[in-house]
Amino acid sequence: MPLNRSWHDYNESLVERGRILMDISFIRSSNKEIRKMNEGKVGALFEYSHSYIQFLASLKIGFKIAYRTIQGIVRGLSDYIRGLKKCILHILEEGF
Repeated sequence: MPLNRSWHDYNESLVERGRILMDISFIRSSNKEIRKMNEGKVGALFEYSHSYIQFLASLKIGFKIAYRTIQGIVRGLSDYIRGLKKCILHILEEGF
């Protein structure tokens, strides 16, 4: 820590380094997108939107995030999107 900075300011600068700005607008339209994807579909219905899978893939590949970290993200987002906890099974089985 530089001598002319307070611990609080230095700590805050370290926290800000880790901030990632992400577009998570897909959360608002996820159910609508899934309904549209399933219209007229024969066979098993889609459970997860393309936008959601693309979001996770971009995190995994773009930031070189481990699968277990992606699992944590899925768990965190599951508070906002119904049914996301099951998605981690598909991610681990199918991979990206």
